[in-house]
Amino acid sequence: MKPKTSYIDALDPSVFSFIDYEGYEDRYPTLSIQEFPSSFYEELRFASRELFRIFAKAATVFQKAPADFAREMDMPENIIPYLHTPNPLCSPTWLSRFDFVLDAAGNLRMVELNADTPCFVIESYYANSVAADFTHRGDPNAGAMDQLRTFLAKMHRTLSRPVVNLSAQDFLRRPFVFSCFHDYVEDCATTQFLMHVMQEACPYADIRFLSFYDMELDKDGIVLEDGAHASALYRLHPLEILIDEMTPEGEPLGEIFLDLYRAGKFFLFNPPEAIILQNKSFMSLVWALYFAKQCFSAHEREILARYLAPSYFESDFDALDDGDYIQKEIWGREGRNVCVLQKRGNHAEMTEEKLVEGYEDIVCRESKHRMYQDFIQQKRFTHTVDSGMKEGYLTLSCFMLLGTPSAVGCRFSPEAIAGTEAYFLPLVLS
Repeated sequence: MKPKTSYIDALDPSVFSFIDYEGYEDRYPTLSIQEFPSSFYEELRFASRELFRIFAKAATVFQKAPADFAREMDMPENIIPYLHTPNPLCSPTWLSRFDFVLDAAGNLRMVELNADTPCFVIESYYANSVAADFTHRGDPNAGAMDQLRTFLAKMHRTLSRPVVNLSAQDFLRRPFVFSCFHDYVEDCATTQFLMHVMQEACPYADIRFLSFYDMELDKDGIVLEDGAHASALYRLHPLEILIDEMTPEGEPLGEIFLDLYRAGKFFLFNPPEAIILQNKSFMSLVWALYFAKQCFSAHEREILARYLAPSYFESDFDALDDGDYIQKEIWGREGRNVCVLQKRGNHAEMTEEKLVEGYEDIVCRESKHRMYQDFIQQKRFTHTVDSGMKEGYLTLSCFMLLGTPSAVGCRFSPEAIAGTEAYFLPLVLS
């Protein structure tokens, strides 16, 4: 047997199936690891927990606002009617991921929330622990897999209860379905990973995988191959894309799908309200409420001032002070169409543009509007990848299971604006 020379050799390719990306010089994981003291991870989780509470509070403000406000935030017109449906867990998102950067002084600054279809699950919950174990270092995610099992067992228990058939004196089991497009390697691996963890937590449950290519709908919901109907659907497919999809016959597939959901034919994981927090302008709403001293307590305002990168609506840009700002599309992904602007009076000049490899392969909705954030000068780090040592920046993530912080993870990018070129970088305790 060939000896394992790095933790990458210890990763199971049947779990982490995207270690190698076609067209990239290096493998996705770095060879080196990143250490921080336990207090750092505690702060990362503290910031995520507090911000989640604040964002959930702001989501109710959004839901109470007139529909025109949602339109101004570039929310798809045909999704607005579905953003007020109560869900059984009373939370706008159930599985989400906060992303932070480190400023030049090493302080955490939150820059994005992935609330609808967060990836980076395998790296954080599985690969990080493999790396810590291989290098005999403390694992900041010790216990996170148990958290995830308990969380997914709760999802199943809440969303997929069997129906009693009194005439047959039997239980009608209602499958819990995990779905994505099976030919997208990372999405499929992530979906299968979560499905297998739920199967471990609920060994006697009917839990299945279904490719979105094979999904069929009827008047009772999502019909499966054996004629059963799904009780709940985990979907790794962005809602802002799904809502505009059509059937081969030209019918509005996304709207039919959400009409069935609203009629109670199945549950969605994450629920449609997650798109409120996924919308990048939502951070602008939170900052506007902070700036106006509305909605939030003194403690919540302190948390926002400390951790949230100041964020602005497109309509506010002309009134901002001179300085450097990041411009982002509302529905952009993987750094697509992100740039840095230097604002001087009424003039703004682009000083840096994010160039994304495989631009045409990034699935995202075309945005009508943009949002802006203060440009944060980041702390630099040096790490080793297959091609050698590189200097770059960290994006630190914390997963949220409902309102509970869970696994942390890290990406390393040679560019200040991380995109598809970023590497997975394991985190350990110093």
